[in-house]
Amino acid sequence: MSCLRPSHSIYLTQIRCKTVKFKPKIAKTKPLKTPSAQALDHFDFYYGPLFGKKWPSIRLGLLSPNRYLAVMNTMSRNWEAHDEILSDMGAKDLLKSVRGKTGDEVIETKRIIAEGRAEEKTQEVKKDIANPSTLSADNDSNSDEEREEMFRSAAGLGEFRASPGELSAGSLQMGQGGVKNSQNKDVEITGFEGEGVRIPKRDHFLYYPKNLRVRAFDRAVLLDFPAPMKDEVGVPSYWLLDGGSLLPVLSIGLQKGDSLLDMCAAPGGKSLLAALSNLPSKIVCNDFKLARLGQLKRALMTYVPEDSEAIDKFVLKRKDASDVKTWDEFEAYDKVLADVPCSTDRLSVSTDEGNIFSTGSTQLRLDLPVLQTKILVNALRSVKIGGSVVYSTCTLSPSQNEAVVENAVAVARNDFAIETVEESLHQLVSHMTSSGLYRFHNTQIGALVVPFLPSNFGPMYVCKLTRLQ
Repeated sequence: MSCLRPSHSIYLTQIRCKTVKFKPKIAKTKPLKTPSAQALDHFDFYYGPLFGKKWPSIRLGLLSPNRYLAVMNTMSRNWEAHDEILSDMGAKDLLKSVRGKTGDEVIETKRIIAEGRAEEKTQEVKKDIANPSTLSADNDSNSDEEREEMFRSAAGLGEFRASPGELSAGSLQMGQGGVKNSQNKDVEITGFEGEGVRIPKRDHFLYYPKNLRVRAFDRAVLLDFPAPMKDEVGVPSYWLLDGGSLLPVLSIGLQKGDSLLDMCAAPGGKSLLAALSNLPSKIVCNDFKLARLGQLKRALMTYVPEDSEAIDKFVLKRKDASDVKTWDEFEAYDKVLADVPCSTDRLSVSTDEGNIFSTGSTQLRLDLPVLQTKILVNALRSVKIGGSVVYSTCTLSPSQNEAVVENAVAVARNDFAIETVEESLHQLVSHMTSSGLYRFHNTQIGALVVPFLPSNFGPMYVCKLTRLQ
């Protein structure tokens, strides 16, 4: 009977087994990265080799808060008093400091010299157009190594993929409204139309609008601008703008009486800048999405007083700027601004909501260069012969910048017989660099503002094209 009695030692062992702590299960898969983390990984992979030693500084700038300029709203009643307040805080008049004390006579002399050189280059380009064999011979002279380097530097040119061909709601709505003529035809964008294309470049002289007042803190000053002040009727005396966003408006070279088309105008900052220059006689603000068009209208109502003469200059339109087949604005404007949708690099690494690097937006991101190319092609169709188009983005990606310009120029030439020349922005780059607030990265086409901590503007890519025929 004793063998059936439970042993005291066995009983204690059983109790100890029941009190062993439970080991929680470990997930077999790693948690998914946020869209902003995905964007940063993407930029490290593509931009790291492209920018080399500059990339750590640019990367830090992207991840840090950007700095702003204060654009004085000269349509506000109390703007001068508020301008004086900002001046007392140490904010300098950026464009006045860039112009310096150069007299009007000296500026006029420089303009005449620059335009003389530009005319010589224009005649050379026209000879090349008249004799295509010369142009093709120049293109054939490019070595295989040069072509390979061109594609290698495109930092993700392989992402340039054609749209799957599905009709968007916008395309369906706009399909019946186009003017049916020889210009109304669809084009297929593959992303390689610009291979081997040579875009001629000529010297270019820019006037900085005297009526445009922009305040900026020096790079060593860490102050922030106060919230915009308002006059007695509630119109703000200034608004804050990323320093890079100033350059497309300066680049376009507005002149008195110009008609301007802002193809993707919302939220309206660049259209307002153009209005404050007091140069355009008409500013057509176009956007296709109703939400963005509403945002644009609110901006104009906020900053343009009801009794201002400038309010009559604005015309709002709702057209799909990316629809080549139904676009019907041909040779209608002196200047066209194409500030296109892009991957918005700074926003992509700082926020997850609405991030284009989210899984659901992958196809939208891959189709961006196609969309951008079509918008730029339509911009070139819209500008008058002798008029200029400024293409701009807020991304560092060459596949959305230089590659889009090359492909759009090739499509415009081959499908619509439009010849263009690039206007050198060397003057603008030199002046803005000398201000100490801007840093540029060398590009073969256009100009690229890159972020860096002392002032941290951008990124902003700008390219100016003039239509020759």
